[in-house]
Order: sequence, then C-alpha cells, then structure tokens
Amino acid sequence: MSEVYDYISIHSIDYAKSVKTEVLEQFVIGILEFEQTGPLQFTKVLHGAHVGLKGIAANADGSYAYYTLEGIEAVNLVEVILPAMIDEPLERAITALAMAIAGEFNWCIDEDHGLDT
Repeated sequence: MSEVYDYISIHSIDYAKSVKTEVLEQFVIGILEFEQTGPLQFTKVLHGAHVGLKGIAANADGSYAYYTLEGIEAVNLVEVILPAMIDEPLERAITALAMAIAGEFNWCIDEDHGLDT
C-alpha cells in the first residue's frame, strides 16, 4: 500500500551527488534535533505539529521505489513531510528547516515547494 502525503523535495542538482546516510543522520539528529523513527526516517514537533523527514536514494530523474530504507548507504533526496494544517509560524519554521538542509549539502529546493521564501 502506498502512502500519499504532501512534502518538500530537497535534492542535489540533477540528483547527481549524494551524501552518506550517516552524515545525513548526524546533521538531522545533532543539528536539526529530529528524532529518528526508522531507517532514514525522522520526526520533530514544530509549533505543535509533527513534521517528518525521509532520506531517499533517487535515480537521475528523481524517481524512486523502495520497500525499505534499510541498507541504503547514500541519499541524494530528502523529503520534508508536511502536516495537514500549516499556519504562518509553522510555515516559517519549515521554510527555515528546508533552507538549512539545502544549505548544509549545497542542494536545491524544488521550485514548486509551496513555501513562502
């Protein structure tokens, strides 16, 4: 069964460069203060709402299909999983979060991210 959710896509240009999973985990847990909930899956409460994050290994066109994130050694895509309801303070916090991830790995945020930047 597939899971449908709204997200912000942050990735290397043309999905060409990846980051080791342990580097992503250290940044997300140590700097961004997310809690790890599974392999390359994280969560954090921002302004009372749960925001998720996934590290993903995508192919050159950004597509991916997986049954498990276990055993993945490097990722080139991060999805910030958005809560159903977003108010202005939460949107600002999520924008800052997405920009921090993009800045740390010199990646880009998809143009249709839906954030106020």
